[in-house]
Amino acid sequence: MKERNALVIGIRNQESVCTAMAMEIKRAGYNIYATYEDEETFASVSRVAKDFGFRKIFKYDARKDEDLSQLAHTLKTEGILLDILVHGISYSTAAGARLNIPLTQVRWEEFTDAVRVGAFSLVELSGALLDRFREGASILTLSLRWSKTGVPGFNVVGATKAALESMVRGLAQSLGKAKGIRVNGLSPGFVHTHSLSRVGNSLSILEQEKNRSPLKRNVRKEEIASLGISLLTNSSITGMIYTIDCGVTIMDFL
Repeated sequence: MKERNALVIGIRNQESVCTAMAMEIKRAGYNIYATYEDEETFASVSRVAKDFGFRKIFKYDARKDEDLSQLAHTLKTEGILLDILVHGISYSTAAGARLNIPLTQVRWEEFTDAVRVGAFSLVELSGALLDRFREGASILTLSLRWSKTGVPGFNVVGATKAALESMVRGLAQSLGKAKGIRVNGLSPGFVHTHSLSRVGNSLSILEQEKNRSPLKRNVRKEEIASLGISLLTNSSITGMIYTIDCGVTIMDFL
């Protein structure tokens, strides 16, 4: 029986949604490979990799062409073929990200940086690793409802998520035609992560989210991961963005 391999990009620490995704994928019988962004995140990602039995971690900063080239080269040299790619990086957690400013104050170079990290990196990875994907492989990326809303100080992040969701549809068409690769996205509600802490008081935000939900609770990371593995392994779903937020998105208030 051939080994099945998954590459998870976006783990920062044990609290990351991508960590929960990696654990669920590993339980499903896949070998896990992961990436870290820089020396600051190396130690925490290494601990996660050791605790959960990942095969290997690679350096990958979405801003650096040489990191992507080296990642592709290493996978090829080591004969690693991918069945799954999870793309969970966001500009909101990228080193040096300029957040909490009005959209009108965002400079062009900052906007292009945000889009490259949070959205176009999915396209770059898909292209650079195309020969590493097996026929019928599956890609899953993580979006956010900010792709459809205005968030003071974080509209550049919302713009990248909107671009990312559009790229999911475009990649589903081109990669499906090329190698039968499926591409989907998840748009989770807020959970306690490093990314959420960049927005503001995590506990306050989660409490507001819970109060808005018809279920009066927050979505859990293991629930996000459970839906993720379902999308990754269902051979009939591609080009879709699925919301999982305990119903928060459907609610409005008079």
